[in-house]
Amino acid sequence: MRIIALSMMLSWAATTTKCCRAFTTPTTTTRRSIISTTTATKNNKQQKYARLSFVQSSIRPTTSQLHSSSTNKDTEELQWPTTKIRQTFINYFTQNHSHKFIPSSPSAPLNDPTLLFTNAGMNQFKPIFLGQAQPGTELSTLKRATNSQKCIRAGGKHNDLEDVGRDTYHHTFFEMLGSWSFGDYFKKEAIEYAFDLLTNVYGIPQDRLYATYFEGDDTLGLEADLEARDYWLEYLPEGRVLGCNAKDNFWEVSYCYC
Repeated sequence: MRIIALSMMLSWAATTTKCCRAFTTPTTTTRRSIISTTTATKNNKQQKYARLSFVQSSIRPTTSQLHSSSTNKDTEELQWPTTKIRQTFINYFTQNHSHKFIPSSPSAPLNDPTLLFTNAGMNQFKPIFLGQAQPGTELSTLKRATNSQKCIRAGGKHNDLEDVGRDTYHHTFFEMLGSWSFGDYFKKEAIEYAFDLLTNVYGIPQDRLYATYFEGDDTLGLEADLEARDYWLEYLPEGRVLGCNAKDNFWEVSYCYC
């Protein structure tokens, strides 16, 4: 089964000020779109998994910015508050591309003893990844989905507590917005949707976007994902489509169920 996912992270750490300043005014924080692919053999069947991700990073304001935000909060309306970012994402995929909205699962999983906390937007789709979706259930027939999943990374293999404050993409509590294709469309359409959403809907300037593709890993027996690279080159110049290896993949948790 070919599975692809587009995800976008909302950082709650930024919601106390202009959390969506990046969408409306220039900043020095880099915005990145990341795609990585791998293959895995499970039950003697070759499965393909691809993940396309966009991260809305935290914007750490200065003291003067905090003061300005506080004094003007009653008169100045945020152009892109968190609620608008979330609903715009969901509407884009449900109304324009026939995805089914799947509400967030609990942050502490009720039916998964392998997890202390829900740590990724993909958790609620584990039965599909593992081939364990029961016939006749919603998951067994799901082809396109979009979700808004609240996540906590405060322990276990991917413990962001150790990295918070060092960079702009580690968070302990965040919300993962995702679109998913289970055996339906694949990389070409996912990249097309992502670029359209980021540039034409959210209005992010094209010259501020970078894409990465998996450059391969001989030790894992994985070839470079030149297919994803070539699709990105239809939208971005070569200098902003970068090859990265397995160590560069900070979405490493996405490989867990392949």
